[in-house]
Amino acid sequence: MKQVWLRFGVAAVAALPAGAARAADAVVPQQQRPAYVAPARPYDIVLEIGAGAASRPAYEGAKDYKFSPTGFVVLHKLWLPGYGVVKDGRTTRGLSFGPSFRYVPKRDSNDYAELRGLNDVDAAYELGGKVSYTFGMIRPWVAVRYGLGGHHGVVGETALDFIFRPSAVTEFTIGPRASFASAEYMRTYLGITPTEAARSGLRTYDPDGGIKGAGAQITGRYEFTPEWSLVGSLVYEKLVGDAADSPIVQVGNDDQFTAKLGLTYKFGLKLFDN
Repeated sequence: MKQVWLRFGVAAVAALPAGAARAADAVVPQQQRPAYVAPARPYDIVLEIGAGAASRPAYEGAKDYKFSPTGFVVLHKLWLPGYGVVKDGRTTRGLSFGPSFRYVPKRDSNDYAELRGLNDVDAAYELGGKVSYTFGMIRPWVAVRYGLGGHHGVVGETALDFIFRPSAVTEFTIGPRASFASAEYMRTYLGITPTEAARSGLRTYDPDGGIKGAGAQITGRYEFTPEWSLVGSLVYEKLVGDAADSPIVQVGNDDQFTAKLGLTYKFGLKLFDN
């Protein structure tokens, strides 16, 4: 019986094609894995916009405060062709750039007894940029803007933020800050011409540009979802130098507080193909 099975096996092997026999002896190579391809950039720009309410001095150097609607616009991420990432949200190190703007409401001098006789000042829009450098929990930054409308001066702020992130959805910053302004801005909001002095009874005043104030800022953020957040800030500024010496401030207050609270929505846009 053994001889029968032996003869059958030899015949079966002999019947295999030569190529198949060689393939049986070879090691079958593993299928090569495709090279890793990084996911395409989902967005070139990520913006956060929102609305809320603010309490701020009625005008520069005022002792009275007013509530008004306010807006929030934050640039979280920006990618540009040929440059790469200009700004990236919660980065822990590196240089970043972004826009800076501020709206200054109209000053109607007839609304305030201490300003009677002074010129009205139209609403102004300040447009400019902001640059910061983050290393760990420390972020120094400076913002510079140019005014359009009510004034045509140059203004800005510089600050040192200390960043605290207790969780993935909360962020707080606190730190000192200072503001500066050109002579054109200072004369528009804090200066008094001879004509205005004659009408108001305040002395003539012609301030120079320079450091306008110093103080501190606290900001906070809580993200309900990746898109929706509650944001707020509190800024204290002590007017100094030529700003504090203005008769407008001396009949008002050199301690200035601004508080904001609002709800924001974050979204991304794809701007470039590559």
